[in-house]
Amino acid sequence: MKRDFDPLPQQRLAIEAPLGPVLVVAGPGAGKTFCLTRRIEYLITQLGFDPARICAVTFTNKAAEEIAARLRHDVTRGTIHALCLAILREYAEPAGLPKGFGVADEPYQSAILARLKVAPERRGGVLTRFGQHRLGDYRLTADEARLFREYVSYLARRHMIDFDDMIAKTAALLKTRSDVADALAARWDYLLVDEFQDVNPPQYDILKRLAEPHHNFFAVGDDEQSIFSWTGADPAVLERFRRDYGIAQPIILDKNCRSSHQIFETARRLRARNPRLFEKQLSADKHSEHEVRAVTFRDEDAEATWLIEDMVTDRATGERGLEWSDYAILYRKHEVGQHLEGRLLRAGIPCRLARGRSLIEDDVIRYVITGLRVVRNPEDPVALEAFARAVLSEHFLQEVTAAIDGDFLSAARALARRRPAHDPDTRKLWRLVYQVENLRALARSRHSVAALVDEILSQTAGVYRNFLEERHDELSDPLDFPGAVALAARIKEAIDEERPIVIEAQGGLEIALRGMLIAAGVRRVPSPRGAAPGSADAAEVLTRANGGVHGLALTLFKALQVLHASEGSSLERYVTFDFETTDKDPATCGVVEIGAARVVNGEIVDRFHTMVNPYQPISAEATRKAHGYTDADVKDAPSFAEVWPRFRAFVGDDILIAHNGQRFDVPVLRRLAAGREGVESLVFYDTYPLVRSLSQDSPRQEDIAARFGIDVGRAHHALDDAVTLAKVYRELEKQRVVRARKAVLVNVLDYLGLALALEAATSTEAQMLLDRARFYTLGRYSDALEFYETERETTRAEAPTVEEVIERLGGPGLRAKLAAEPDPAERYPAALARLHALMDSDPSLTVAEGIDRLLERVALSASGGSVNVGRDRVTLLTLHSTKGLEFSRVYIVGVEDYALPGFRATRDAIQDEIEESRRLLYVGMTRAEDRLVLTRVEQRFGRDAGGSGFLEEMGL
Repeated sequence: MKRDFDPLPQQRLAIEAPLGPVLVVAGPGAGKTFCLTRRIEYLITQLGFDPARICAVTFTNKAAEEIAARLRHDVTRGTIHALCLAILREYAEPAGLPKGFGVADEPYQSAILARLKVAPERRGGVLTRFGQHRLGDYRLTADEARLFREYVSYLARRHMIDFDDMIAKTAALLKTRSDVADALAARWDYLLVDEFQDVNPPQYDILKRLAEPHHNFFAVGDDEQSIFSWTGADPAVLERFRRDYGIAQPIILDKNCRSSHQIFETARRLRARNPRLFEKQLSADKHSEHEVRAVTFRDEDAEATWLIEDMVTDRATGERGLEWSDYAILYRKHEVGQHLEGRLLRAGIPCRLARGRSLIEDDVIRYVITGLRVVRNPEDPVALEAFARAVLSEHFLQEVTAAIDGDFLSAARALARRRPAHDPDTRKLWRLVYQVENLRALARSRHSVAALVDEILSQTAGVYRNFLEERHDELSDPLDFPGAVALAARIKEAIDEERPIVIEAQGGLEIALRGMLIAAGVRRVPSPRGAAPGSADAAEVLTRANGGVHGLALTLFKALQVLHASEGSSLERYVTFDFETTDKDPATCGVVEIGAARVVNGEIVDRFHTMVNPYQPISAEATRKAHGYTDADVKDAPSFAEVWPRFRAFVGDDILIAHNGQRFDVPVLRRLAAGREGVESLVFYDTYPLVRSLSQDSPRQEDIAARFGIDVGRAHHALDDAVTLAKVYRELEKQRVVRARKAVLVNVLDYLGLALALEAATSTEAQMLLDRARFYTLGRYSDALEFYETERETTRAEAPTVEEVIERLGGPGLRAKLAAEPDPAERYPAALARLHALMDSDPSLTVAEGIDRLLERVALSASGGSVNVGRDRVTLLTLHSTKGLEFSRVYIVGVEDYALPGFRATRDAIQDEIEESRRLLYVGMTRAEDRLVLTRVEQRFGRDAGGSGFLEEMGL
């Protein structure tokens, strides 16, 4: 609403209300911000209030800025935290704080916990519980209480407070120091508070005390838009305010000025089912040519296809001037938004995930995308620094960037040599050097973007890890697993023939295995209740016997790995090389021998060898302990300058491969060939990172060769070493392909853990997988247990209850801990699935074209941390994130009983949850101005979605 609109009758009642306490209950789109700002103008211009003696409290900085933009006068305004901080600054000593105290932001808080030996993945949960303890009645455990005392003591010693302290210490100050409270309350003659339904009890006590002398307290809220119960917010705070101040009836803003009559009347029918704190007769007069529509689909893919077609058609045929930013898709669960994000971007529709993690904000995806940018443009310094930022810690990155003068890699190598060799940051720096050089070569060896991404991820240095890769040496090769290949063939045949796959009842195991198949991308896996008549005759039926002695859970997992693993791709041709030198210093040594071997399709087809006169003495140590050459052996040999053209011609366009060459051979070559023709176009690949990722055994080339049974010939002689490396690399590539096969399908580990728990895994490998996979099953990013519970209920399976399954997996205590303190590794499967959803499977694309298309889609998904509608982008956001927003077109996806209000709430008729879900859907519906579409599916992500009681309540 614009400031120059004439107020409606009810709005005028609020704006021109008598002094004293005023409670305004404002329905959606009723102009509450308009009324609040007009009330301030009225106080100043009509009642003569001094602007400096008016205080307006909001709950976001954005809201405070919006009020400031609408006002012609400067009043005290800001968030509750800003207000409390200002009070504590002024009254530091009475509050028990030193003058000039600091504020500990989240990084600082995390640094304190690090000093207290709290693991990074636990810090968020610990800080949350500290806040609940200080601002509520949460009881800490003995260990947490000790940790809390140490944390508070550290803050005190450093003269710091955190955000919870701002509220707690202000509340305590006003309660214990009446003189201070009186002085503060006397400062303002009028107090206004926005979004009052979101005020929690300590905040209410602060605000009430500040208004005590005059009772000029203007509160605006809506009990029917209270949707944050888990934060302590309770719509009853509005009734508490009414009782405390003896208000007979609140002022009701009853006219919705945003939504069409059709939209608002439909939403009103839903709202009418909830009990009300206040009697309200709300209405909307605006007419739209669009009726509210509800559409049902078979599954989420059909739903997404229709949404895309409908938006494209509507934009092309609807009102003139519609932009993508006029469209919003709302949903309850992030997984729905992430699925739709991929579909929209693949269709070329720009979009953004608001209140979620944009693609580039996810650590896994940022690492991959910055790596791909280096692959596409290895010389781009911005791409190199972005990749370094994804690999190195912030403090160490500052040291690295400060040392960079000229070429990034050369400077990074020089810094790595100067730093202590065994320092962890030094090792990370060397890893960065290896990775950047190897990225240049990867595009030639990987024939698809998916394979390239998998290879980049296998080298990651971040906190996200693929557990299957880390433990690959303890896992069996799916191709060698008994029964897996035959089962994979049966599944593939059923998929190709579009026949359903049915799993016989096995005490609940069939539910977990069905979930595993669906999570692996198999679409035709009907539940017993949902199977089409006669479909069982054509179905591929999986029985207990198909699992053999290892059980069906592990055998099916291995079979799916066989299906999903690519054959692997390696370099078709390359040149391995080795230098023998005068000494060990890469900055000054000379080359005395060069050896190289050309490999095509795994076979050595050509060799290069020459001695070189370094024109400097060969050290005695090099002669005695390394190659054995003396100055006499090379006195008649050509110089490096004379040898270079022949060596460069031998290499041609092939990749040069060395083992641990980034520390020695590569910088030596670059130094001696600097300025010579052809040196800048060379591409190097170092096998050292691959060796370290495949085995913890010795990474020395001779030791690796011995493990493979390869004859090294005359070790420390250039040609023999180059030939040995060619043979070693061939075997390393075989191991890499096996590892990739073992590590695929990390995204189904939660269902594997569920299946192994139900099957009571006994083999060593199955038990090892269960011990780790259960953390994924119980973790906050998995829906496996919810899927199991829903399927067990709807199919009436004779199976353990979900509570019994949780006990087998580690118990409710472990589940609660994982929910509060998630392991970063648990996000890996979700991040990987989100990334793969954007990849193109078009076989006609080159790797470069595939990279470019993926980078474009990531660019399309760019989002900020707050819900600011992006220009010409469809907004994707959860229903909880919609307050204060409005769009011409709104699609609410997933209006299904098992999402809204949820499976448990539906089954057990939990009224509190059902009522809050109604309020949530009501808020979402009233974001729409002209057109509203609600969708539901029969099955979402492979599970029964339930009916839709809410749609029935609305008569849709």
